[in-house]
Amino acid sequence: MSLTLTIEWEGLEALHRYLAQTIPEALEKAALEALNAAAEEGVEYAKAVVPVDTGALRRSIRQEPRPRREGDSYEAGISAGGGGVVNPKTGREVDYAAHVEYGTSRTLAQPYLRPGLIHAAMRFPLHFLGILRRLIQLG
Repeated sequence: MSLTLTIEWEGLEALHRYLAQTIPEALEKAALEALNAAAEEGVEYAKAVVPVDTGALRRSIRQEPRPRREGDSYEAGISAGGGGVVNPKTGREVDYAAHVEYGTSRTLAQPYLRPGLIHAAMRFPLHFLGILRRLIQLG
């Protein structure tokens, strides 16, 4: 006695067309959304670890404008200093962000932006995979 089972999968061409369109769009959207989410977390991390005197430097930490695509790569940034934030002690715009981050000949470095960026870079893959999974499932 012989037994034969046959599985037939119809509609592969339609599936192929759907995936060919959906995957690239989902990859780009997931990359931009994940960069945005990771950069926001990086900002919050930097704000949590920056040394505080008046709070002006902490208030000046911000995400650069929304993530963008440059050629075949994506970019997002975190900045500190400037941005119209004024130090109440000096009455001047915050201009010492780099001195705190890297130190000077008279002060030790107190990194806050680099740890924030490292935190963002570590969180990016988790955000990317979660967002991509959601986008593909929603299709």
